[in-house]
Amino acid sequence: MLRRLFPNVYEGWLVVVAAASITTFIGGAFFYGFGTIFNPIIDEFGWSVAATSLAFSVRSEAGGIAAPVIGVAIDRLGPQQVLIGGLALVCAGVLLTSYMESIWHFYLAMVLIALGISSASGPVGTVAAASWFEARRGRALALLSLGGAAAGVMTVPVALLVDELGWRSALRVLAVVVIVAGSLASINVRRRPPGHRQPMDGLRSAPDDAATRGDPWGIPARRAIRTRPFVLLALGLIANGFGWTALIVHQVPFMESLGVSKAEAGSTVLAFALASVVGRLAGGWLADRYEKRVVLSGAIALMALGIALMPLVHTLEQSYLVMLIVAPGFGGTAPLRPALLADYFGTTSFGTIAGLSRLWVTIGSFGGPLTVGLIVDSGGGYAPGWLIAAAVVAAGIPLVLAARPPSDLIAYYRRPAGTRPGRAS
Repeated sequence: MLRRLFPNVYEGWLVVVAAASITTFIGGAFFYGFGTIFNPIIDEFGWSVAATSLAFSVRSEAGGIAAPVIGVAIDRLGPQQVLIGGLALVCAGVLLTSYMESIWHFYLAMVLIALGISSASGPVGTVAAASWFEARRGRALALLSLGGAAAGVMTVPVALLVDELGWRSALRVLAVVVIVAGSLASINVRRRPPGHRQPMDGLRSAPDDAATRGDPWGIPARRAIRTRPFVLLALGLIANGFGWTALIVHQVPFMESLGVSKAEAGSTVLAFALASVVGRLAGGWLADRYEKRVVLSGAIALMALGIALMPLVHTLEQSYLVMLIVAPGFGGTAPLRPALLADYFGTTSFGTIAGLSRLWVTIGSFGGPLTVGLIVDSGGGYAPGWLIAAAVVAAGIPLVLAARPPSDLIAYYRRPAGTRPGRAS
């Protein structure tokens, strides 16, 4: 295990590295990388763009529906056990996809992949990492989110693998790689145990400092989801998910519709992933210094602007320029969303709360790809779909700005249980 190999390194950073690597493999192979098999599937089976897009929407929605249950499992069983089960599910779904013969096989496979991704990537790592940090939470979650950026980098080799082996054989190879690499990394993903020998955040301070000891606190999930800030953030995340999922699912097919090759189209995803690193790191740095909801709103605004510029893209070079706008905005939202939830509601029920918020995100994620696909099938092209996606994303900005922290509840639940005066308001 990494903590034995690096005993002088704060274990929280090792947890971040391990969880990020799992996200890289899963996201690169089965999220970003699936855009490279979009057109080959249509070519082989003759399905419509909307019907094929629906499978990706089903994947997002199934993962969201399961997210609250997965969140409860993380809180009760621990991240590592849930992570291993997720790896098995996602690889089973990918293998089923590689043998599918009908669209119903495809939809079933997407459900399995959705359950696996929800159990093995972002939520598990986020819950584990958030428990190790408070003062440096923004930076830690920013580094964790780099796993998602690196996942986008994998799109090019995945595209080359599909071109070389065909999409079915490529998926089988990817399933084996992910289950082996993910299992090895999962050994190092765990929550911070009470009384850990290293101080919270890895920062030296007085031994009687509760924040330094890392004493956990949290608003109960059933209480948190009834608060105004949770509802406003949930609505903002619906709008956010609508736009970024539509972009990720349709980015490669859109570029291919302009006449570029699959590898060149995949390179725009690479550009997106690399440019998002700037937003992820900047978002994490700003999150530890300024009000997170304001920083998150700025990132969303940048993403909305970038998507709105997609109808102006007619060449590969123009696509790269737009990626320099939309990707940093998307990247900035990645660490800010969970960091804001952890700050507002604590970490003792963070798995459940994050899972419930993920359910809201996937409502938007379901609608985005499907809406764009229906517009394309109707003959309207991609431009109207991009403009609708940009408008929906922008609608989330005032919602996030209005989501102020529940200060009274935070003050109440940060106190030791025996010293809480009466019932929190």
